[in-house]
Amino acid sequence: MTQSIQVIVHRVESLDDVEHMGKNDPYVQLTTDLAEKESFKKTTVKKNAGRNAEYEEHLTLENFQPQHDNYLYVEVLESDVGIDPPIGFTAIPMFQVTEAPQHALKGTFQLYTPSGKEKGTVTLSIFIVAPGQPAPQIQLHEVRGKTEIVSEQKKRIETMKTNEKINDVGAAAAILGALYGAKKMHDASKKPKNIEA
Repeated sequence: MTQSIQVIVHRVESLDDVEHMGKNDPYVQLTTDLAEKESFKKTTVKKNAGRNAEYEEHLTLENFQPQHDNYLYVEVLESDVGIDPPIGFTAIPMFQVTEAPQHALKGTFQLYTPSGKEKGTVTLSIFIVAPGQPAPQIQLHEVRGKTEIVSEQKKRIETMKTNEKINDVGAAAAILGALYGAKKMHDASKKPKNIEA
């Protein structure tokens, strides 16, 4: 029988700074299935939040199957033009929630940079409920949650980082090309015109 995962994304803290100009514009996305692009649920973007952002947003992941879905995958990304670069990621083993009283857990979870270093945290309340049911209104004691680096997710994040670098190089080349073209046109307009007698 499938269930739903209801998540309250409370906050992210002490994020890596990936913004070249200005401050991070972070958002959080969640899934239990990395292979299914449509399964990701996202928070809003917090513009110019920097290294810390408050969300207090509710996200629901449907079709949770405890016997197959071992992890809740969390990714924090920078909202950018083109490709959104990853700031941090983590995999939360779901046994912590399935074995918790009332299938509910509030925890602060370690985030990892694309290179695998510990950097920053995400705080979530996670509930497993029957489809269509609301999360129970209960007071949860916040704990330090367990996390893992899952190779499938780490490869995905590394690919995203590589694609972002390629995108940055392409964008820089396009800007340089445009500037070079503008300079050539400007130089051509300054050349004296030949006047025939």
